[in-house]
Amino acid sequence: MVSLLDRELGKLFAPRLLKPPVEWAFNNCVLRDNVSELPGSLKVFPYAEAPLNDLVDPNINKVTLCWGSQSSKTTTMYAGIAYLLSEFPKDTLWIMPSAENARNFSKGRWLPFIDDCAPLKSQCPVSAASGRVDTDKITNMRQEFLSCTLTFAGAGSENNVKSAPVAYLVLDEIDEIDPDIRLAALERIKGRREYKIIQTSTPKEETGGIWEEYLYGDQRKYFMPCPHCEEHIQFTWRQKDKSGNLRYSIAFDEDAKLEDGSYDFHKIHSSARYLCPSCDGEILDAHKPSMVKNGEWRSTNLNAPVEHRSYHLSSLYAPAITFSSLMVNWLQVSSSPHGLRKFIQGNLAEPWREDWINQDQADAHELELDYERGELRGEFRVMGVDTQTDSFWFIVRGFDRDGTSYLIDYGQVASFSELDIAFDQHKCHAAIIDCAGDRTSEVYEEVYRRRSKWFGSRGWANLQGEQPYRLQMKDPFTGDTKGRAGKSKIRYLHVNKKIYEEDMDRLRTRQMSGFYTFTDTPKVYYDQLFSTYWTKQTDKSGHIKVVKKLKRSKGDHLWDCEILARALSKFIGIARIDRDIAVIQAEEQRPRKRPRSRSTTGASFWA
Repeated sequence: MVSLLDRELGKLFAPRLLKPPVEWAFNNCVLRDNVSELPGSLKVFPYAEAPLNDLVDPNINKVTLCWGSQSSKTTTMYAGIAYLLSEFPKDTLWIMPSAENARNFSKGRWLPFIDDCAPLKSQCPVSAASGRVDTDKITNMRQEFLSCTLTFAGAGSENNVKSAPVAYLVLDEIDEIDPDIRLAALERIKGRREYKIIQTSTPKEETGGIWEEYLYGDQRKYFMPCPHCEEHIQFTWRQKDKSGNLRYSIAFDEDAKLEDGSYDFHKIHSSARYLCPSCDGEILDAHKPSMVKNGEWRSTNLNAPVEHRSYHLSSLYAPAITFSSLMVNWLQVSSSPHGLRKFIQGNLAEPWREDWINQDQADAHELELDYERGELRGEFRVMGVDTQTDSFWFIVRGFDRDGTSYLIDYGQVASFSELDIAFDQHKCHAAIIDCAGDRTSEVYEEVYRRRSKWFGSRGWANLQGEQPYRLQMKDPFTGDTKGRAGKSKIRYLHVNKKIYEEDMDRLRTRQMSGFYTFTDTPKVYYDQLFSTYWTKQTDKSGHIKVVKKLKRSKGDHLWDCEILARALSKFIGIARIDRDIAVIQAEEQRPRKRPRSRSTTGASFWA
């Protein structure tokens, strides 16, 4: 028979039953209204439960949170660190971007949090003289609890993070922390068998920082059941519909977009809804709590180290952020590179890439229609050619009477004979080629041989005012531009650079409709189409001006080809196409004894 003493000793030495972190946080942690938009007992959102459980899993050493704004990243940190310090007390180092950040956070948010958390407050040493918490040991930057020490540090100097070993390392806003500082901090846990690294941030760039750490981990994403079809989906900013076309995930009523291109934000707020990529069902903000509650994390990198859990979460999941507020914010900032960068990094929790600039909120593949490369589209087809030292870049684009255009083909070839093949294959009606550079004489001669259908161009002449182009008849051998057209003249189209670059920018960013590419257009085309962007710069006099920039490692040859082709299409005049084609056909059917004089007005140039 077990004696009373044995039973009491058994109770004393029995293993302690720990409450899960979520339950512990709710029972012991209180958030003040100056700390959280949801004051009161700390409520862990369902998607934060898994990362918190990782902290007590002996097989997990590193937890990475790449989360967007207002997704409870900081609240999750409160709960996790408080739980570890209370239930598994070990020395901890909490690093922030600067000492000022660390001091203000500790004084304004963390110490009041401790004061409201009974288990942590009970571990604070008490002064024998005052009977209160010993303020010599519980300071802003260093808190010596009874069983462990928590040190806050700014990342301004390696000396701030070099000290005795620690078991828990927190890297808060890791993208703001110098890589050398991070390495120095990691030395604090070197050699330990049991340790935890917790790192959080919204991403800045693709290399380094939180995004790189996220990719090193198992890349977990949060899937939730659709309230209509019950298919498990993610919240993403863009998605493919059932036809395979890319679209915004958040839709709103069409009449919210006004005739002048602006938006009625009140209508967007009242009509915005998320579209399920599986069933097209309309998901409202009211559906979000239930979806999130029943969601689950899924690893998408099965080759990751088993000890590293990494989580990605955009602000689309945040309970306090509505679909409509995100869409309105997007529309407001998308024309500003700075605003766009802030939205991508902060709300979508994605790193900034230069190809976000000038893409007007959407992926370039939204330009694609359902037709194949090489398929002849448009009532007439134009070839635009950019001359390089040892090759030619070209595009072939078809145009309808209303100005709608379709990319038919593009490429890089070594010779004019290959350009001729592409010209004939795609039944082009005219071509225009840039004659600038060190091959001018050669190009002039080749254009002269093809002068019935080819135009030369210097391309980038700065014409005055709003004049979009200027036709000039030019002798390619003497440079003579005087007099009327004759057998020795070629047509030379000067293009207003400013007008057509602005025109093309509106087309590629879908501010203007009617500019399309074929299905699955390769990335190299889009790289060059979006190779340029505009930014503000301040000159030596302090004046702000908008300048064009070329992205690193991105050629802009196809961009130039598109501009030349569009300018030529405008010059041709769609209303004249039938007549001009008839002229060409008639001329081809009868031998010509001598070149006919050509008009300089562009009224009929096909002969």
